[in-house]
Amino acid sequence: MTETAAFRCSPAEKARLDAEARRARRPLAELLRERLPLVRSGHRKVVPEADPDLLVALSRIGANMNQIARALNAARKVRVYDQLDVLAISASLVAIERQLDALRENGRR
Repeated sequence: MTETAAFRCSPAEKARLDAEARRARRPLAELLRERLPLVRSGHRKVVPEADPDLLVALSRIGANMNQIARALNAARKVRVYDQLDVLAISASLVAIERQLDALRENGRR
């Protein structure tokens, strides 16, 4: 069962609370409960804003990497590694992973 608590504030105060909740990407009620403090914070990290086109591109790169990894694993299972330049493919995957990590780190700043 839940109870409701109401309080009055100015329109500017309400706008500020709403903006803070949006920035924290959390419901206003949750933000207020933590501030009072009625609950302990164990909440997820605030995710910074990111360019949607960049996120789509990164998602596609990640999907491609998964497909490559799946193909390598399938080749290993049927023992056709000799037909692949596994070392070059693996090195490429590591390079891509490092570039993605750098992009992610730059996006956090």
